[in-house]
Amino acid sequence: MIRLKKSQMKQKFHILSIPLLFFLSACGGHNPGNLAQQEAMDKKAISQLTADLVKLSPAEGNVPSSEMENEAHLIASALVNQTRETNKEFKMSGGPKWHNFMITMGFRKKGRCYDWVPELLKALPPKPMKYYERYWGGSFESMGREDNAVIITKRGAPLKDGIAYDAWRGVGHPFWRIVGKDIYPWEVRFSEAEILRGEAHVTPRFK
Repeated sequence: MIRLKKSQMKQKFHILSIPLLFFLSACGGHNPGNLAQQEAMDKKAISQLTADLVKLSPAEGNVPSSEMENEAHLIASALVNQTRETNKEFKMSGGPKWHNFMITMGFRKKGRCYDWVPELLKALPPKPMKYYERYWGGSFESMGREDNAVIITKRGAPLKDGIAYDAWRGVGHPFWRIVGKDIYPWEVRFSEAEILRGEAHVTPRFK
C-alpha cells in the first residue's frame, strides 16, 4: 500500500478540489447574492426570530408586552447581524461537515460549531436581560459528532422550551430550532452566569 504524507494529500486534494469548489460556489443554496438581497434576508430572519422568541413558553405565565418584544428584537438582531459579520471571516460554504473538512485540510482557519458560539454570544448584552436568558448549549459531546449552539429561553424557563440558534448548521446563515423539537439533544454546557463571568471556553478537539 502506498501511503501519502499529509502535505502530499493536501496537494492532491487541492488539485482535485478546484472543480468541486467551483461547482459548490455556482450551485450552493446559501449564496446570499448582492447586498440588497442579503439585507432583505437578514431583515426577514430578524422578524421571524423575534416572533419565535416572543412565542416561547414563559416560566411564570407572564404575557408578551412591548418591552418583551423589544428585548426579543434586540436578541434577534444581535444574533443575525453577528452571524453575517462572523461569516465574513469563516466563509462557510458547501455544508457544515464540508466546512469542517476544509479546516482539517488547511483551506479554512475557523468555523467549527464551537468557534461560532463565542462570536455570537459576544453580540448579546453584557449583563442579564429582563425577560430572556442565554446558555451555551452542547449536544452529542461524547459521541464524536459534537455540536454547540447559543440557546435562548424565557428567563427561568426549562431549556427544552428555548431556541437553539446554530449558525454552523445554517452554513453561516441564520438557523434555529425549538430545543425540545430539535434532532439534537441539547444540554447546558455553560450557564448564563458562567458566560457573563467569561468562563465559557471549550478546548478544540481538532487543530
